[in-house]
Amino acid sequence: MKNEKSLPKYHYSPDVKERESMDNGFSKGWGFHFPSNESYWLDCHTHYGRKFTPAAYLETYRMLEEWFSRMDAFRLGGIIAIITDPEMFPVCREVSSHNPYFNWIYWMPYDKPDPELMQKAMEYGARGLKLHNNIILSGAAKPDIWLNKEWAKVFHIVEKAELPVLWHMTQRMSASPYHGGNVSKPFPNSNQEVLSKTLEVVRRYPGIPFIGAHQIYLGLEKLEELFKKYRNLYIDSSIGFFLRWADTLSNSDRNILRNFFIKHSDRILFGTDSGFTGKIDEYLVQSFLCHPRFILHLNLPDAELQNTAHANAERLFRIEPLSPVRRGNSRP
Repeated sequence: MKNEKSLPKYHYSPDVKERESMDNGFSKGWGFHFPSNESYWLDCHTHYGRKFTPAAYLETYRMLEEWFSRMDAFRLGGIIAIITDPEMFPVCREVSSHNPYFNWIYWMPYDKPDPELMQKAMEYGARGLKLHNNIILSGAAKPDIWLNKEWAKVFHIVEKAELPVLWHMTQRMSASPYHGGNVSKPFPNSNQEVLSKTLEVVRRYPGIPFIGAHQIYLGLEKLEELFKKYRNLYIDSSIGFFLRWADTLSNSDRNILRNFFIKHSDRILFGTDSGFTGKIDEYLVQSFLCHPRFILHLNLPDAELQNTAHANAERLFRIEPLSPVRRGNSRP
């Protein structure tokens, strides 16, 4: 994208302007520097790939309690967990019935399209479907496998339910040490070939919101072209929209990215690709924080920030908004 001048939109917390007239302007100027701030983050891309055991209920409650006790300080309000084991469906239903911050989707294997299982997942409360193209890129199947009759049945069920698909569509080939990414081996099936077949699915099912994980590993200009062509295509913020603990964005990069986020604020969902199946430590916490740090560095206007932070995910996954509550005299 061109390095355009940043769009002249108000990027302070809405209450700053309210104080100019409220109470006859008594507190005008107090907190004038407060920037827009997220009500909370709803992470649409979180992995919870544990297998079912009799201890799954208790361990899941404990894991969530530990994760949110750490992340509440950073305004994590909810997650959409990716579940791989159908035997975990009852566990997920039980946990989500008591915890409004826990929602989940089912990762269905590429070679096992199962309409009945998809229907069962939704009956247990699944908020959508997760798909992954890496095995397709590796040559284990042809890229048009997603266009067969059995997958058509699955997609029709998802479309009828008006639920989304979170899809890892392509794979970056180069190393990306900034976020810890390794080099990918050459694939028998090319990124372009696999993406073309994937986008054909997007075209065939306009009632399904398709969320491309990791920005589909495309640059901003290519993403804009796809946004124009496919009105039901979205992206998440995971991995690519990432800023390490001591870093900042240059002014020119910030302007480019800020303009993109403002222009497409209804097409970007907050996601981190986090996982919390094992030990929760500072490594996992910082991996999560690299994502909100990036977004907050953009100084987005309030409405656009709320869209990305939680509102878009709530709309697409059909999740009720939360009412965040402070625990003390201040909320970090």
